[in-house]
Amino acid sequence: MPAIASGPTAFHCLARAARRLGGVALAVLLVLGASPVFADTLLTGFAGVAFGGSTSRSRGSYGGAIGFLGHGPVGFEVEFGVTPDFFGESTSGVIFTSNNVVTGMGSLLLATPGAVRIYLAGGGGLMKTRLEDPDKLVSISSSDFGINAGGGVLVGLGDHLALRGDVRYFRDLASNPPNGLDIDLGHLDYWRAVGGLTLKF
Repeated sequence: MPAIASGPTAFHCLARAARRLGGVALAVLLVLGASPVFADTLLTGFAGVAFGGSTSRSRGSYGGAIGFLGHGPVGFEVEFGVTPDFFGESTSGVIFTSNNVVTGMGSLLLATPGAVRIYLAGGGGLMKTRLEDPDKLVSISSSDFGINAGGGVLVGLGDHLALRGDVRYFRDLASNPPNGLDIDLGHLDYWRAVGGLTLKF
C-alpha cells in the first residue's frame, strides 16, 4: 500500500481556502451590517472663504460633497473644493497671474443625533496647486497628499433638506517646493469656512 505523502500539503490548502471563505463571509456581513448606519445620502453644494496660513488674505472658495450618514453617529464623506487666486489675484501685479488650490478629500464624520447635528470631520486626500506666469510660458503644478480636520453643523429643514456650516483646517504633508521659487507648496496650509445647502435622500 503506497504511503500518502501529500497529507500536510492538502491540509494547508484546505486551511487557506477556509481562511479565504471566512474573510469573504466577514466582509459580506460587515457590508450588510453597516448599511443601516449609512442610511441617508447627503448632497451638499457650498461656498465661503479660505483664510490664514499660506493665504495672503481671505480668498473665495467653493465646491461640493457627497456624504453617507444615517441615524447613528458615524458617517463618511467625499468632497471636492476649489480656491481660485490662492496666492494673489491676477490683477495685483504678482509674478503669477493664474493660480489655485484644488482639494479632493475623503473624511470620517462623527455626528450627534437629532434635527440639529453637530459633527467632527477628519481625513485625507489630494491637494493640487497650480501656478502660471503672466506670459503663460511656465506652468507649475504640485499634486500631494494632504489632510483636513474640523467640524460643523447640519440644521434640518425637513426630511430632505438641511442648512450646513463647516470650518476645516487643510495642510499639505509633502515637502517639495519647485526649484527657483520662494513659495513652498509642500508646507501649504489654510483654514476654510463655508456654508451650503444639503439635500438628503
